[in-house]
Order: sequence, then structure tokens, then C-alpha cells
Amino acid sequence: MEINYIGEHLWPGRIGNLFVVVSFVAALLGAVSYFIATNKNDRSWLKMGRSMFLLHGISVFGIVGMLMYMLVNHMFEYQYIWQHSNTDMQMRYILSCFWEGQEGSFLLWTFWHVILAIFITRKGGEWEAPVMATFSLIQAFLASMLLGIYLGDQLIGSNPFRLLREHVDYANLPFIQNANYLKNFDGRGLNPLLQNYWMTIHPPTLFLGFALTSVPFCFAIAGLWTKKYNEWLKPALTWTYTGIGVLGIGILMGGAWAYEALSFGGFWAWDPVENASLVPWLTLVGAGHVMVIHKNKGQSLVMTFILTLISFLLVLYSTFLVRSGILGDTSVHAFTDLGMSLQLLIYLLSFVLLAIVLLVLNWRTLPRSKKEDELWSREFWMFIGALVLSLSAFQITVTTSIPVYNSLFGQDVAPPTDVIDHYNSWQLPFAILVALFIGFTQFLKYRNSDLKSFFKDLIPALVIALVFTAVLVIGFSYTNVFYVLMAFATLFAIIGNLYYWIRKLKGKTKIAGASLAHIGFGLILLGAFISTSRTQTISLNSSGIDVEQLGNDFSNRENILLFQGDTVRMGEYNVSYRGRVKEGINVLYQVDYMLANDPKSEAEFSLYPRVQTNPRMGNVAEPDTKHYLEKDVYTHITYAEVDKEENSGESIQTVTGDKDWASKQEQLAIGDSMASSNAIISLQAFTRELDSTQYGLKPNDIAVGAVLKTVDITGREFTAQPIFTIRDRSVVLDTADVIELGLRFVFKSIDPSTGKATIELLENRNNKREFIVMKALVFPGINILWAGCVLMAIGIAMAVRRRLKMAD
Repeated sequence: MEINYIGEHLWPGRIGNLFVVVSFVAALLGAVSYFIATNKNDRSWLKMGRSMFLLHGISVFGIVGMLMYMLVNHMFEYQYIWQHSNTDMQMRYILSCFWEGQEGSFLLWTFWHVILAIFITRKGGEWEAPVMATFSLIQAFLASMLLGIYLGDQLIGSNPFRLLREHVDYANLPFIQNANYLKNFDGRGLNPLLQNYWMTIHPPTLFLGFALTSVPFCFAIAGLWTKKYNEWLKPALTWTYTGIGVLGIGILMGGAWAYEALSFGGFWAWDPVENASLVPWLTLVGAGHVMVIHKNKGQSLVMTFILTLISFLLVLYSTFLVRSGILGDTSVHAFTDLGMSLQLLIYLLSFVLLAIVLLVLNWRTLPRSKKEDELWSREFWMFIGALVLSLSAFQITVTTSIPVYNSLFGQDVAPPTDVIDHYNSWQLPFAILVALFIGFTQFLKYRNSDLKSFFKDLIPALVIALVFTAVLVIGFSYTNVFYVLMAFATLFAIIGNLYYWIRKLKGKTKIAGASLAHIGFGLILLGAFISTSRTQTISLNSSGIDVEQLGNDFSNRENILLFQGDTVRMGEYNVSYRGRVKEGINVLYQVDYMLANDPKSEAEFSLYPRVQTNPRMGNVAEPDTKHYLEKDVYTHITYAEVDKEENSGESIQTVTGDKDWASKQEQLAIGDSMASSNAIISLQAFTRELDSTQYGLKPNDIAVGAVLKTVDITGREFTAQPIFTIRDRSVVLDTADVIELGLRFVFKSIDPSTGKATIELLENRNNKREFIVMKALVFPGINILWAGCVLMAIGIAMAVRRRLKMAD
């Protein structure tokens, strides 16, 4: 029986689907047209290619417009809109909804390619046809990711205009059978982690960076295709450095978002998805530097081709990793598998094959320098630097790809248990080498350098760096040899480039882009090194109650318990939890920090770490930070009773005539814990050995008790044993009290399949004291890193601007 649904808006989806099909077909025809135009040098086919890509671009804009229209108007009849938004969400996060899902992020990537194509076609000249042939083919693959059609059993793409009732996972749900299901219908909402302003600017910047890696790739393919092995480098160089700048900024924005919004405590966690964006940037930086070598001295052409090609291929590989679902068990950021793994693999392998075939066919004819680089030449050490960056990228890729090896070869290789320590131990030597190269390479001349002049120029910077290193090492008590080397290398990179700018470039800003970018990169390395090596956890628990009873994620060395109104010592501060306030979906917890030696006991500052409530996806803790010039004090909630009356979670119950009890319930397995305002309760065991007289049990009763251990804030232990009884097919619940603490327990049910019991905790409100458990860290020198980010971005922008002027 056909259902006539009420209130559905079908026309935006139909128009959107038309745009999807046209964008794919037009991109494919554009690739064919540009291909023929290149081979035949035929302007009619060139015009056809332009027309097809123009049609493709209009269609992409149409898809973007329709999807935004549906999001703004809350058209939850469409699965993508329902999956990623709701009516409670603030409108400023609509953009985050747009690219939260696979379909939206592919569309964002496609959109940026269309924008870049405008510049390629306007400035391409003789390179337009061969470059746009490959570029259009990339677009055809991206457009196919939105088709959402089946070829046999294989899904081709995932369509953002699919109706919810047409989705295979939701079509048979009962509410879909209701013709008026849209009445009072709401979406699932945006992931709480993405409801942050960084997520409205970080993804588009990152995807613009990904898109920019494809332009040098297309120029390199065009150079091999047309056998113009050297000529392609001139137009590709500016694109490469633009990509380095934009992708680098996008990655750093992700670090800033993680630092500000995530509660793992830091800006970089070596998550596989983070690594997947970092690796192409490393090889692209290497490609940019060997391009400069070739531009100045005509050397390192083979390495230039390899690094340029592999940078884009690594973007495709990272796309496969993130979107195939293969990282589902190792990354919190990866997408789930939408059944497109094979399509993603074909996308990757197609361009890998294209690059390899063209390299092999042209290998013998590629120009090579007959003369070896001199040891004391700038190009030699730039080449070595590019090689070190490539080795760094290789190590990250190897470890990140462990799930791929396991899947391909049926292995069960475990990833590193301490991921951060594993990557840091490998990457620290690479960082030291790169920083050293940055420090002295600019003092060298191309081809060969006079060693006397070289050392004369270098020694002042070297001495200053050694002095600052000694101060840093003594001040922070570094004894690890790698830490000492890292301190020297980063300071040498900064001071060396600053000295070179002042002494050799005479302080001229127009030509200082590279020096400023290198100083910025050195500051990033120095800030990251100091903040990670000297991070101090100051939240040593001094409350007297063992927070480790809350679970394995809690340690008394890192989590402090604070009762409302109490003041306790924490590091150099006295801290006090003052209370909380609910603002929309956020619950803010006020924690006052007072200097321990201040007799006034007045708050030096207050922090408001928050918990973002989300009934569908779970609550998310977000930190708050006090920023000083030399350090940050970083605080986030690790435990709090969020679901109180104002959040419609805690309810007031009537128990044996007393109306002044608050109730909550949790599912506990043996060993699990829950907390009241004045104690921690853990489920020790289930027991059938019950005194029938004590509990009034009858012969045919089936009864089981839950043995609960309760530890209060002074360390006193109490045992309570609520009883769950089945009597004559009815359930009888016997409560158990801990009178001293004003607690009552009810054993509500047990799930035999999971072994979990539902325990209701009732607490006398007269005895209730609210508390939080929080973690606080001090990050020294973190602002050095952020200053480096800004300076590196400015330096790269200046360098790109100069190259654009030189090209004109």
C-alpha cells in the first residue's frame, strides 16, 4: 500500500539530484575534451573542455545551494539533514553540519576544485589543456562520490539528497509508516565536538589545502605527458607554496581546535586522521624546496617529480584511510564505512597507476645533472632536508597504516600502546635535523660556498643560540640528550634565520618571506617541544576520597575532587568549586583559582569548564583555559553529575512518605562504580545466598542481591545489599540504606546477556553535597607555538606574493 506522505519537500532533492548527475557527466566529458585538445592541439576541443567544466562548476554550485537551503530550512525528510542537524542547534553551526558527513566533505573538496579551476583556466595558457585534463578527471572521481547509485551490489557514491524513508537503515522503522511522520519531527543533531567556531573555519581551510595539492600534481602529469620536463615547474612553484601555506594553516587550526575544545589536554594527539593530513604536507614542503633547487640550478628534477606526485597521492591515501572505515577502531575522527571502500580504492589506485606509468615511460629521457652537488652548497642541504621530511612522512605512514596491513594480510598487529610516546621518539630526531638544516642552509650559496665566509657568517648566530640553549636547559633542568639537542636546534633555526634576515638581507621585508616562514616554523617546534616536555599536571587529588573507584580512567595523581564551597590546595593555587549554571545545552562549572600565598584569599581568576549536554550522542566535556604570556592553565571536567533537575535528568521521588529524595539510576557490571554527592559506590558481586527470614522470602521466590560497597569522603566503608526478587511472575524490590550517608539503593533489574544490573540511587537532599572531579594542567611556552603559527603563515604569504609578482 502506497503512503501519501504529508509535508515533504521533494523539489529540492530532485533539483539537487539533477545537479549531481550533470556535475559527474560534465566533469567526465571535460576530461575527455581536454585530453583530445592536448593530443591534437585542437582549440575546438579546448573550448568544449571549458564549456563542460563550466557546466560542471555551475552544477557543483547548484548542489551546494540546494544542500544549504535544506539545512537552513530543517528539511528532516532528507537523511543527510536529519543525520547532522536539528532545530535546537544554533544557526552559526549550519556550515559545520554541511561538511560533517562524508557527502558534505566530498562536496566541499569538489567546490574548492571548481574555484581553483577558474584561476587555472585564466592563467594556464599553453598548460590549460593538459593540466585541466587530469584536473577534470579528479573532479569526475569526486563527483562520483555523490551519485548514490548501485552497479550490481556495489554502491557508487553516497547521495546527500536521499530521503530518510528511502535509506536502507531507516525505511522499515515504524514511524516511517506514518504519513504525517514529519509533524514535530526533529533531527539527530550535530556532533557536540563540532559545535565550535573552529569547526566553521578549520575544515574549509584544510580541504582547500588538499585541493591545492592536486594542482602541482596535474602540472607534473602534464610535464611528463607533453615531455616538457622543466617548463611545468615555473607555474607549479607558486601553486605548491600556496598549498604549503594553506594546508599548513589548516592543520594548525585543527591543533588549535583540539587544544580549545577537546579534553585530552593538548594540541596534537598523533591520531591517525591528524597524521593523514600531516603526511602530505611534509612531502609537499619537500617538493617545494626541491623545486627551488631545480629553478635555481636545474638539479633534483627526478626528486621534484616524485615528491610532487606523491603529495597528492598521499592525500588520496589519507582519504581512503579516513573514509573507508578501516580506522574505525584506532581513530575517534574517522568516518564509518558507507560501502564505498572499493570505490575509494579505485580512486587511489587510478592516479597511482597514472603517475607510475608516466614516470616509467619517461624515466630514461628525464634530464639529470651530470655533476654531483657540492657538499657545501645550498642545494645539497635543501635536498637532504627534503629527504629527511620524506623519511618523517614515511615513518608516520607506516605506523598509521597498521590497520591496512591487518586487513590486507589477515594479521593482528597491535598499534603502539602509548601512541604519543611512540611517534615522539621517532619524530624528535627528524625534527632536530630539519631545524638544524633550517638554521644554517640559508648561509650557503648555490653550487659551492667559501667555507671561511660561511663560518664567519654563521658563528655569531651559532654562539647566540648556544647561550640561549644553556639558559633554557638550565632553567628547565633538561638532562635528556635529545631534549638538549632539540632545544639547541630550534633556537638555532630561529636565531639563524633572524640573523640572516638582519645581516644578509639588510632587514628588507619584501624578500624576507622565506626567513620569516623558517623563524615561524622554528617557533612552532620550540613551543611544541617546551609545552609537551614541561607540561605539569597540578590536579593531585587532596580531597581524601579515592577517585580511582570511579573507574580505570581516573587517577588520584591527575584528578582532583572538589566539593562545592570547599577550598583545597592544588599546585601553586588554592581552588574552590563555586557552583554551576546552565546556558542552553552547556553546563558551566565555576572554579576559582587563588594564589596559595595570598593572604586575601581572593580569586586570582575563575575558569568555567563546561559539559555540553547531548541526549542522543552523549555529553562532552570542553575545557577552559587561563592564558598568560608564559603559560596556560588548562582545566576540564572529568566527572560531574550533569543530569540534575534543570536538565530533566534527576527527578524528585517519594520514598516511604519522604518527598525530599533525589534519584538517578545507572547500569553497572561487577567492578563498575557510580557516585553520590558524598561517596563512591561500586558493585562488588551478585549473591543468591540470602537469609529468607531477614528478607521475607518465600519458597518459590527467585531472589538475587547486589553487593554494593560505599566509601565516603573520609574513607569510611559501608556495605548495602538491595534485593531483586521474582515472586509469582511479579517483581518485588527490597531497598537497602546507608543511613549514615543518607543513601538508599534499589536493585531495579538485571540483564543476563550483559551481566549488568540497573541500580537506582536515592539520596536525601538534606545530606547532598554537589561535587566535581576535574583535571588541571599547566602548559609552559605554549604561546611560542601559536606565535610561530602566525609568523609562518605571514612568511609563506609574503613568499607566495613575491613569486606571483615575479611571474607577472
